[in-house]
Amino acid sequence: MSTARRKFAGLFRVAALGLVATAATLTACGKKEAPPAEPAGKPIVAMIRAADWMGSEWSEDAIKFGLAEAGLEEGRDYELRLSSAQGDIATLPNLIDQARDAKAKVIITLQDATLQVAVERVKDVPIVFHLLSDPFAMGAGTSDSAHLPNITGVYAPGFGDPEQARRVDLIRRTLPKAKKLGILFSNDEALSVGLKDKMTATAQQAGLTVVAQGIGSIGEVGQAAQALVGQKVDAIEIYGNAAHTAFMSIMQVTQKAKVPVFSSSPFEVTQGAIAAFYPDFQEGGVEAGKMVARILKGESPAAIPFFRVETVKLSVNPTTGVSVPAGVTSEANQVVGDTTKK
Repeated sequence: MSTARRKFAGLFRVAALGLVATAATLTACGKKEAPPAEPAGKPIVAMIRAADWMGSEWSEDAIKFGLAEAGLEEGRDYELRLSSAQGDIATLPNLIDQARDAKAKVIITLQDATLQVAVERVKDVPIVFHLLSDPFAMGAGTSDSAHLPNITGVYAPGFGDPEQARRVDLIRRTLPKAKKLGILFSNDEALSVGLKDKMTATAQQAGLTVVAQGIGSIGEVGQAAQALVGQKVDAIEIYGNAAHTAFMSIMQVTQKAKVPVFSSSPFEVTQGAIAAFYPDFQEGGVEAGKMVARILKGESPAAIPFFRVETVKLSVNPTTGVSVPAGVTSEANQVVGDTTKK
């Protein structure tokens, strides 16, 4: 993993892969009564996101790096097709069906909601999941080694913090005078609701008053952020694909009100969040890529245990206009504006 981490450390670009189209060729056959030849071409790996807020760093580059470490190269050994629901969870069934209809050899599901839909709709195509918190709640299995035969993948409970205690500690240390925490969450996403509940309980135990504001769609995010600001919260934590997809709508409200936002995505720190506590998605992406390679080489997902990401990282942004204590900055793995932090 050290090679992979050095490969990806310090990268903060958000690149989107376009859809790759390949024309299948038919093998010529001299006999009229012979059945049509199978399409020639590379095996298709379909990567499907519920939303783009994690950035493509880990969901694409790290996975491809894992495939490369296993000796497989994009364009030579497999064709990668990317699609995204862009936070509109209702479109995920169609994206999953499209991948299955395209005869994908492996479907990579990114984020919990994508896996949940795949579990319901795909029984005969190998699935590798990544960028999610709880595959068990999504119906993928009961333990790392006891899972559905066509599914394996990489997860990080609570995005590296199952009880949200470290996130609360980060808020308290970053904003020592904070008394009221606002939580903006997607109320139609089970994971988002669960994390909101855990954060609420943990924050209250730490002496913070909590105000939670649920949203049902991307279009409600700005209004929800304004509602939290109107209740005089000292900081906001966000959960859910819809909330993260409309992150800049949150920024438009909170920057004007000078209310700091905490996130689980370091990419959002570069866009104005004050800090993010997150699992090492780069490490997880490489592991997921190796799983895909094993499947493409003929191994069954049933024989591949789930991989749990244990390493967590901290990214901070001292340029938001809100002071970040030196103790927090010194602990960060990445600091906006500081090229010495990798």
